[in-house]
Amino acid sequence: MNFLEKMWLSNVKNKECSVELCCILVIGVSFLMELFFCDFHICRYLNLLENILFAIILIIPFNFIKNKRYSNFYFAFTFFFFNLFLLIETCYYYIFKVNLSPSAIYIFFETNNVEVKEFLTFYIDSYLIGYVLLILLIFLVIFSIGNKSVQYFNLERFGSRKLVSVFLFIVIVLKVTPLKHQNLPFLILKSFYSVYYESEVTELGVYKDETGIFKSAKTNNFRKNKLFFVIIGESTTSNNMSLYGYNRDTNPLLGKQESLEVYKDVVSPHAGTTASITKALSLDNYEGSSAKGSIMQLLNAVNYDSYWVSNQQPVGFAETEITKLIYACKNKIYLNTEGTEEFNQYDEVIFKEIDEIIDDKSNRNKVVFVHLQGTHFYYENKYPKTFNIFNDKPNSQIAKEETEYKTINAYDNAVRYNDFVVNSIIEKIKSINTESFVLYFSDHGEEVYHTIKFAGHNDDVGTLPMFQIPFLLWQSEVFKNNNNINIDLERPYMTDDLFHSIADLCQINDSIVNLEKSIFSAEFKNRKRIILNNQDYDSILSTKINRN
Repeated sequence: MNFLEKMWLSNVKNKECSVELCCILVIGVSFLMELFFCDFHICRYLNLLENILFAIILIIPFNFIKNKRYSNFYFAFTFFFFNLFLLIETCYYYIFKVNLSPSAIYIFFETNNVEVKEFLTFYIDSYLIGYVLLILLIFLVIFSIGNKSVQYFNLERFGSRKLVSVFLFIVIVLKVTPLKHQNLPFLILKSFYSVYYESEVTELGVYKDETGIFKSAKTNNFRKNKLFFVIIGESTTSNNMSLYGYNRDTNPLLGKQESLEVYKDVVSPHAGTTASITKALSLDNYEGSSAKGSIMQLLNAVNYDSYWVSNQQPVGFAETEITKLIYACKNKIYLNTEGTEEFNQYDEVIFKEIDEIIDDKSNRNKVVFVHLQGTHFYYENKYPKTFNIFNDKPNSQIAKEETEYKTINAYDNAVRYNDFVVNSIIEKIKSINTESFVLYFSDHGEEVYHTIKFAGHNDDVGTLPMFQIPFLLWQSEVFKNNNNINIDLERPYMTDDLFHSIADLCQINDSIVNLEKSIFSAEFKNRKRIILNNQDYDSILSTKINRN
């Protein structure tokens, strides 16, 4: 018997602790938290029913465990996780006003330590703290009642067969009805199943080969010393950029940048980083491409030197989709590693690496992908003090409280700093006067009190600003003279087809490259832009405009 078992037995010996009352207590407290402090929805009654049925499933096995020590240990194990599941469910619903989903769980598991700290600081308030402390108190009281024995509702009089029948019946009910979507253990298993078994993106073999399926890719542009940049922003919505008509001057530098093309109607396919970038940089899209390959492999096939310069922490330790997607990239540079978690590192840290790439005199053609921290929350950590420009009351119909004003101000300051970073990269490229372009887009947008009382991004919440992103193209004079790019700034576009647009900009020909999907091609054709589980973005936008 180990130390934990001895400690547990010493606490439960000779007294009583009712399993049913313990479960009812935590279920009741969680339900009342949602009822009084959340925008309550009918789905929470389904969640209440699921919690009760799940508790019964956990209680029934007590009737088959005759050994007291094992019975006590089973109670300790199940009650701890039952509390934890209820806590997570209720906290998530309180913060986001929606149910947990497999995608939300997967995003949580791939989030690094810094993002967890920022998340906790950003969303926790006094009500949430009070609820967590109350659940913790209940848990500690039950486990410190002292020298009590676990008791449960004795169902033996129903007989073993009937108990097993009830157990199986409830399991079947949870499986075949919508109640399963309320069950956290089920959602966790579904999340990992979807990622590791259903998602072809996670098949490392598809992206491990240097050139993948692009063995016959060619380019008609044989000139040397080309330098192309693709800058991937983070959580930046076009709604907060003065380039797109925002009432604050958040783009003082890019707004004056010559030869900058501002595309007006571009959206992301998701409101999360992994899914959006995966679709943007591969053949994977909502239309279900049967071919699998990454933009890195295509670039390798025509002898471009590819670079991935990131100010986000590497996620390779968890083998997430982005890491696998860029596996074939020839030069991967992560500037924000585990050693930097305890202090903030602004996006300008990438300048040194960019300077070194620019100064490289190898005369080889290069495509550099830059992944910024951008304007991801915690917003005020994403810019230095010199960019603390906006401190007055913002013009918002949704935000009404001082904390909300501060959030908007911090976000706008982050957007203004992002303007400085992107513009600085363009200026560095301009100085060398070579054949080059800089393409900037954000992985997804952000809701910052535009349409609802909320700041952040979440596919389950799904407001339009979470998908509306900036999309900018700068071309050098040499690039303009040597390439015929078709410019139509009003084209409706979604970045799940970006693979084809980047290939078009780089003048790469392959049977799989489809110019009808390139926003820069005269052959471009409009298509449905699908977001939020098969909803038509343009229909949603049209409905919203008509209502206003």
